[in-house]
Amino acid sequence: MRSWMLPLLLLLTSCGPRWEPASDTVHVFVPIDAETQGTHVPVLYLEKGHALFFPEGVGGRSRPVEPRPSELVALGQRKDIVIIAVDSVTGPRAEDLGDGRTRYITHPGGS
Repeated sequence: MRSWMLPLLLLLTSCGPRWEPASDTVHVFVPIDAETQGTHVPVLYLEKGHALFFPEGVGGRSRPVEPRPSELVALGQRKDIVIIAVDSVTGPRAEDLGDGRTRYITHPGGS
């Protein structure tokens, strides 16, 4: 398992148990050099109007920061952080291409 995936898994599972069926789509954007940074990759977590920024990664010693709107815009433009966005809009998740491959749909178009 990649070294940055364990803290990501811990973050996603630490949000508490959910008794309703999982219908949220999780988008994860990972920088190209995340593997070389290990567990100290900064993480921006977005879910239902809430944002948390982990400047030293999820396993870091510093506490998460709630960014202001101007900081959120700046963080969204950075290329060196992991961005996790939980989207509550349901839609098609995967499409079988028929040749053994599957195309995963993360941004369904409008109706």
